[in-house]
Amino acid sequence: MLALVLAISSSTALTSCSKDDNNVPRPEQPLVLTGEAAVEWTKAHIDSLVNVYMASCGNLLDPDITRDLLSCIGYTRLNVFDYREAGWVIDSVVLVRLMDRAAAANNKTILFTMGMYGCGKTTSINNNPDLKKLVEESGVVSEGAYNNLKYFNGVVEDMDKKGFKSSLIFVYNDAETGYTNCMERLISANRAVTCEAYISVFPQFQGRVDSIEKYHPDMPLYCIDNNHNNGGKWVTNEEAKQWDYTMTEDLQQKIYQIKQSYIDTGKLTPEQIAALQ
Repeated sequence: MLALVLAISSSTALTSCSKDDNNVPRPEQPLVLTGEAAVEWTKAHIDSLVNVYMASCGNLLDPDITRDLLSCIGYTRLNVFDYREAGWVIDSVVLVRLMDRAAAANNKTILFTMGMYGCGKTTSINNNPDLKKLVEESGVVSEGAYNNLKYFNGVVEDMDKKGFKSSLIFVYNDAETGYTNCMERLISANRAVTCEAYISVFPQFQGRVDSIEKYHPDMPLYCIDNNHNNGGKWVTNEEAKQWDYTMTEDLQQKIYQIKQSYIDTGKLTPEQIAALQ
């Protein structure tokens, strides 16, 4: 996860949820909350949750890791949709706290990472020493896919208003390799991406470099081509504009075939297979 290796286990999350508060679930009394109930619970315990994260996060906001804090109310990594909004509650507070920390250190810089699920952002950055140094030296690092360009533009504009200088690392990988990486992550980290979600989101990155240059002409943009998991080659913006995010019918079928091939290996649990449906 970029410059941070942060492991928040279920026991850690339960410990954070076990402060002297009668409304907080205990490990011996499992509590499952989803949707709006999870959001309300998160709001009620936000200080405890954020304090746990901030103790070890360095300069990084990673939604995958903040969401792990919700394991004590039923989050398993296979049910992201049920806890997405609750995770956003944590993310919004963590971001403010990270920005306060960066401002106090006189380092009002924020680095965003962008790229399709499974594109290999972490590997690509670690293979480029200059970018790895940039990650380490940034006041705040916001890890994410940022497939929604309108949302990303709004976040950058908000950072500008707060006096933060934004920069972006954008990583590309071909669709077949990217989805294969997603399946490998399902095995290693229990995080599932359905074929439908992948097929839907992938084309949203088409023309992204042109759009970023249009809306944020002064923002430093670092483009990394990790096509076929080549390790991450730093390319020019002009070269990155040639990245192909077309999702053809043939390519869709190949994505489904990749999923089925992993199911056929017998390496996936029934719960993981169900999460892919």
